[in-house]
Amino acid sequence: MKKELKLLLVILVCITPNLILAQFEFPSPSPKGSITQIVGDTKVEVEYERPSVRGRKIYGGLVPWNKVWRTGAGKCTKISFDKSVLVGNQPIEPGTYSLFTIPNEKEWVVIINSDTTLNGSGNYSLEKDIARFVVIPEKSARFYEALTIDIDLVPNNAKVYISWADISINFDIHTGIDTKTLKYIDEQLLTGKSKDVDAYGMAAWYLDMKNIRYNDALVLAQKMIDLGGNELWGRNIKQGVYDKMHLYTMALEEIQKGLEFNKKRTYAKGQEHWRVRDMKVWEERAEQIKAKQ
Repeated sequence: MKKELKLLLVILVCITPNLILAQFEFPSPSPKGSITQIVGDTKVEVEYERPSVRGRKIYGGLVPWNKVWRTGAGKCTKISFDKSVLVGNQPIEPGTYSLFTIPNEKEWVVIINSDTTLNGSGNYSLEKDIARFVVIPEKSARFYEALTIDIDLVPNNAKVYISWADISINFDIHTGIDTKTLKYIDEQLLTGKSKDVDAYGMAAWYLDMKNIRYNDALVLAQKMIDLGGNELWGRNIKQGVYDKMHLYTMALEEIQKGLEFNKKRTYAKGQEHWRVRDMKVWEERAEQIKAKQ
């Protein structure tokens, strides 16, 4: 019995430190990172592991020139789209893909690959490439200690930036939403088929913000007003468009109609003070237009 107790005590002494260590979670040298961004009408997601420089030579050292790189650490970097897009002007269907690069001092190859199961790039297969394109590396404005992947919005489209140490690359994502939007405006709104009052206002605002097709923006804003939509919004869009067209008299006419509507407008109890604020905004806008005349 004493021998058995001694053996049990030895086992407990050996196991206990391991149990204690197993309960402590040490920080990862390459913590997981992710970014999710709505681009136009498309959700774009990137998942990757973020290695740090830690005083090492990165390019031409830890990351060899002219070899396929996982563009991260650990498991392969993944990028996904919930709608069809153009990436680097290459068509990509909805789905999740691996993102590889081949760094070079003068140019990088960016690779979108269908195999998302890879740990690193050892079993990378050229046959599973979905798209390949070339980008030019640039010296980054700041030093990136950790690998950083970011998505910058370019109205309704985006640029993906990959930065580490003192090097940065970027490539474009085109959603095609502008083409879809203009098609909807032409086929459903300018034809009068749609009965969605707010859609006319959104379409007028869209054209105004894009600085295109001003005449259509005026027609759509007026259509919203005629259908009983938000008159102040419609008048505001119209005066802004007329201003851009240098039709200042017409802009002032829309402002005057907005002022008259605001005088008769019913405000909720306790919010009557907003009338004074709104009137002041419209009056100041009129003075700005008059100064341009």
